[in-house]
Amino acid sequence: MKRSGAIALLVLGFLACDRQAAPDPPVPPPAAKASAPIPWTWHPLGGLAVVEGEVAEPTELVLEGRSIREARLAEPGPVRWEFFRPPEGEAAVLRTQAGQTLARFEFTTTPSQGAVPRAPKAPAPPRAARTVPPAAPAEPVQPRVRTGTRPQDASVAALASRTRTSLATAPRTVPTPEPGAPRPPAPVAALQAPAAPLSQVPPSWPGMGEALNLTRGPGGHRRLLLSFDGGSNAEVAAEVLDTLKARNVRTTLFLTGAFIQRYPALVKRMAAEGHELGNHTMNHPHFAPDMKRDPKWTRERVQRELLEADAALVSLLGRPMDPFWRAPYGEHTAEIRRWAEEVGYRHVGWSEGADTLDWATPKERRLYRSGDAILRRLQSRLDRDGDGLIVLMHLGSERAEGDRPSAGLGAFMDRARLAGWAFVPVSAYLRDLGKPAWDPQHRLALLQTPGSAPLAR
Repeated sequence: MKRSGAIALLVLGFLACDRQAAPDPPVPPPAAKASAPIPWTWHPLGGLAVVEGEVAEPTELVLEGRSIREARLAEPGPVRWEFFRPPEGEAAVLRTQAGQTLARFEFTTTPSQGAVPRAPKAPAPPRAARTVPPAAPAEPVQPRVRTGTRPQDASVAALASRTRTSLATAPRTVPTPEPGAPRPPAPVAALQAPAAPLSQVPPSWPGMGEALNLTRGPGGHRRLLLSFDGGSNAEVAAEVLDTLKARNVRTTLFLTGAFIQRYPALVKRMAAEGHELGNHTMNHPHFAPDMKRDPKWTRERVQRELLEADAALVSLLGRPMDPFWRAPYGEHTAEIRRWAEEVGYRHVGWSEGADTLDWATPKERRLYRSGDAILRRLQSRLDRDGDGLIVLMHLGSERAEGDRPSAGLGAFMDRARLAGWAFVPVSAYLRDLGKPAWDPQHRLALLQTPGSAPLAR
């Protein structure tokens, strides 16, 4: 009994000591080492420019140059900003909305770092030397001969003669159906060999080889461009043309050869009402998925795709397209743009965030916005940084009639005009950027078709 009592006392004493013992203080975590902010840099990605850097708090960023003015809200942390690459040599300043300059860039072939210097890197530890057996001599590589960049280049001359195999002869007189009514595609008049040797054709495209990608007009004029693509459908084309005509607005329309063949009456109306008609290729192909050229789209094939679309217009109107083009799906590279310039077309894209996605239906849930939401978003963009904007819209729509932004386009244009905005075509932007005018008549040497009339001046 006494022994059990002693054991109980020992246990109680041990527990009391355990309760009184103070816990060890927690070991503080090691202080985090402050890291240097990511410097502002840019690099090309196909036809895009990618700006990267870092902000410490939500920041409204503005990138501004002669032909570019983009804005976006950046969340705290690393920033990656993609947009269509500005013209070669374009200088731009990256700043905050409050006016703090973050970096200056020059968009040249060799990417440059911005104004913020890179943090020096710690030297790498020495590596143990290892013996590397000598490599076998490489097989000689045949030098790649660069093709010329003038329209009178031999490959372009060959292109003009080869395209005849892909096109058939069509009558010059085209019956006119009701506007907007589709008709079966008519064959296009065959492209013939140039009427005169291309070596005798005078230089046609001053500044050719620049690989221009126009995504914004110059600022300071309160102007914007509402551009429209005509691919294969025309559900809203007549409505859009009515809206523009009622407001005496000329704009730029990019048409495929397939659209021209299917809707000749609409195309004649576009030309009669003074709109610029740009090239959207013959069949709307994918030239450069992920902004990398598909190898099957060679120089000759790309140029033929453009010239065949132009031949469709010559067959219908007796005149070639205006000297602009827009790549289907926005897929292009500097190389493809240079090839297009060789046959007389400068590339016109659209401003970042200015693709209205008006073609998307509720089936495309990630991309779809209602027609009213599209116009509200466009109004917001106009109020924020609309000067020089290039907006992308479409002449075809599979949406229900009450859900098409074309229905409210006139009211949007009226509000914009009351606020002092003007609507202009592509040529106005190029002229004010100092780009030499290109006369599409020079392209007739590549587009001679049986019985085609000379271009009216």
